[in-house]
Amino acid sequence: MPDVYKTILEAIRPHLGARAEAVLEEGLKRLGRRPSELTPADGAHLLKGLVYRELQVRMRPEEARRLVEGVLAQIEGQGARLAKLEQGLKRFGLYVDWPEVARLRALVNRLRQAPDPGLLAEGEELLETLEEKLEEALLRQAQDLAHLEEALERVRHLGGPKVRRLESLVETIRQAQKEGILAQAEAERARSLALELRKFLESSAVRAPTLPEIVFETQETPPETPSSHPTDVFLTVEEASELEGELLVDLEALSQEASQRILALEVEEEKRRLEELLSRYAPLVERATVSPLLAEVQALLEAGTPVGEKLKALEEAFQEAERNLRAEKRARLIQLQEALRLLSLPEEAKHPLRQALKLAEETLEEGGYPDLLPLEEELRRLEAEAQRRAEEEKRLLQEKEALMAELREKGEAFRPLMEELRALPLEALPQRLPEVRARYAELLKAQGEEDALRAKLTEAAQALEALKPEALALGLKEKVAEAEALLAQGGLPDLGSLRKSLEEAKAQARQEALLELSRLQALAERFRGFGGEGVLRAIAEEKGKPLPDPTPIARALEALKRRMEAKREELTTRLTAFFQAYPRLEGFQSETNRRLRPLLPVLKSAQEKLPRLGPQGLLQVEKTLGQAEALLRELEKEQEAAKAVLQEIKGEDLEALLGVFDQGRAQAQAKAPEAPSPMDLEADLAPLRLPGVEVLGYLGEALPLPREPLEALVQALDQLDKSLGQTRGPAAILLGEQALVLAPHKGRTLVAVLGKTSLSAFLLELTS
Repeated sequence: MPDVYKTILEAIRPHLGARAEAVLEEGLKRLGRRPSELTPADGAHLLKGLVYRELQVRMRPEEARRLVEGVLAQIEGQGARLAKLEQGLKRFGLYVDWPEVARLRALVNRLRQAPDPGLLAEGEELLETLEEKLEEALLRQAQDLAHLEEALERVRHLGGPKVRRLESLVETIRQAQKEGILAQAEAERARSLALELRKFLESSAVRAPTLPEIVFETQETPPETPSSHPTDVFLTVEEASELEGELLVDLEALSQEASQRILALEVEEEKRRLEELLSRYAPLVERATVSPLLAEVQALLEAGTPVGEKLKALEEAFQEAERNLRAEKRARLIQLQEALRLLSLPEEAKHPLRQALKLAEETLEEGGYPDLLPLEEELRRLEAEAQRRAEEEKRLLQEKEALMAELREKGEAFRPLMEELRALPLEALPQRLPEVRARYAELLKAQGEEDALRAKLTEAAQALEALKPEALALGLKEKVAEAEALLAQGGLPDLGSLRKSLEEAKAQARQEALLELSRLQALAERFRGFGGEGVLRAIAEEKGKPLPDPTPIARALEALKRRMEAKREELTTRLTAFFQAYPRLEGFQSETNRRLRPLLPVLKSAQEKLPRLGPQGLLQVEKTLGQAEALLRELEKEQEAAKAVLQEIKGEDLEALLGVFDQGRAQAQAKAPEAPSPMDLEADLAPLRLPGVEVLGYLGEALPLPREPLEALVQALDQLDKSLGQTRGPAAILLGEQALVLAPHKGRTLVAVLGKTSLSAFLLELTS
């Protein structure tokens, strides 16, 4: 194993100087290691983090990246790094519809054929992206699971094959979540089934007419003939749940409150489906065939209006846009391959681009979206190279002719040099022409034509001075120094060659900058919603410049990374505070607490995953945590209000209230000498405390209802039982949108007030 610390230090010291050791010392402190304990994995972590950021301050981002890649190749061999990529591909290979997986598969296939440090580095970055994406998807799956478990508890009493299927799907998703695997198809089917059952339950379409019950309508309705509603069909719970087709609910036949609840369920589910579409088709949201419909769907959902078929139409528009994008990229790849084939350059010059085009084609076939802009730019560079070669040949021939004409006019002393120049073939001119110029300058000096020589030297110096700033900026310092040295010695430099090198360096720098911008663009995509949109716009503007500069983009992304880490620390603090505060309110029973409970497992999962989440995951956590914190504050207010009410009760009122309880207990003891304990009573009532039940207790206890009318009603029902000669079961009285239930239970009379939509579930639970 190489000495990782020494290898890194020797590589970065020429660029960072004394700062190199300070950077590495900081990295060692964070890792808690000594220099001799650094492993290749530790070295890779330092290089990709602290060292890379420091290098970007001193050099262009693409140069810093190449340096880091080179050091990585030294401390960790190709084989070990490729094995990690293969292992990652095996793990993520399940998610065939992820474009990043397609690109990784194409990269691994190529690396198996030949080593390439650049492709290795891209593969490792892709693997990091996939890790983040999976953690974010698992967090969404945890939210889905919490939603489905709550929905299952609401509809479990319906029974039947659909509920059993939902139970099976939820168990499958629960197991997948434990194993860190996405059950995408199962989650989709479960959500659809849960929505269908929830709508059916909320619609109050289910009654249980087989139960012995007496229904008193408090609102007089005109008599209707049997044919008034020929389409009305009343189903028992068992009959409804046995239906295999989709259960349709007629909203017009429901009350306004029930209709609004069902519409809210539909909007909630459609918002979730829209989020999935946006996550799946993020690169296509700005396509002309998608964006107008997307804006319309988002506006409707924000207004609380279900979009129905529009969401399906949007998905189809995304799919069509994806097919069009793939077709466009495939057609462009064919054009690029044909243009490269026709290019008049040596095969070795065209080979790298040919390989890159083949890799892009493999990526497209695997299901990815290859970035063709760098390939197009590389083709343009090669086309310019071919053109420069043709122009260089033309320039050399013109210089040869011009120099021969000049030598011819100088007389016999210059004739031998002229004849030698005449005999030079075209392919020898690049090497021999500078030598001829140098001998020409010596002859001019020897013949006493210093003025002509000085004029030529002055002209060359001015031309060199004009080229110098751009040449130095592009790394041609040595060539500029050679030309200046030759001028100082009285020689004529080959400025044509310098101009050619300058054009080549500009083309190469543009190509490298575009490649770096493409890499930064992939990173910026991960920061959408977290400030990445501005960086993406800056990248698009930079790509349009003659010589793009990735440095400001890289710095902006580093700022976003720092902001992300700050957000991670903030969420860690808020989650800790939330879970410290909630236990104090956990026992306070209210609708607010019921809404808060499903968020708890999601936040627990988020707390565990927080160190591994990327920007999108942190945004998800912040959104869910914000909802939970708001509910917690509401719960605190409810508890404080309850305490205030208790404190306002005066002593005599409390004694009177206790007297009522004592009286109720005395009556209960007279009827049943061995009355059950309060804990036993609460245990008996616990299964009946369903959503929508507002009052629940036994007749004779302290209930927020008038006692005398209830006792009179029970006596009337008892007399009716005697006259009919049968034993009475539960009786339900419909009072508008509420229902009063009186039922014999455990030797006592149970009293309940609940929403009409919860009546069927309550009666089923009561009689089960």
